[in-house]
Amino acid sequence: MTKAGATRRRQAVGHATGKGIDFAELPSYVGYQVRRTQAKIFAEFETALANAELTPGSFGVLTLIRANPGITQVALAAAFGVDKSTMSPVIVRLEKRGLIRREVLTNDRRRQALYLEAAAEPQYLAAREKVRAFEAGVAARLSSAEQRELARLLAKLQAGGNSGPN
Repeated sequence: MTKAGATRRRQAVGHATGKGIDFAELPSYVGYQVRRTQAKIFAEFETALANAELTPGSFGVLTLIRANPGITQVALAAAFGVDKSTMSPVIVRLEKRGLIRREVLTNDRRRQALYLEAAAEPQYLAAREKVRAFEAGVAARLSSAEQRELARLLAKLQAGGNSGPN
């Protein structure tokens, strides 16, 4: 193999493994950094809760249903800032697992109220303890002051506003 061929092969292997990739300006984008952080934390979450078979999203859905018995799928989707159709597969999976139930609303037969199944309460509480321990571990990566500052900055980003240059 020629020297140039060996270099091309190393570059191809580097790209395949993620090493040697030029990310250009991506790391300077706030959205890119937030998304990479979310992906890393979600992957760690799924590992920490592997036995509970819950994703961060499904745990969040269970938490809101438990805290708001009778919440509708539309209200739940709005609370998460997603479309109702995005929420449907999560609801179906949780219902099939016997964690939640749907009840048709008497005043509007087209809508359904969502409830955490009573039998699912112990499973939910066990998962919540794991989530709390996981969250404490993630938070421990930052000082208390850094945690407060991160929460403040993320809330500021979520509030939106002027997205153009000042």
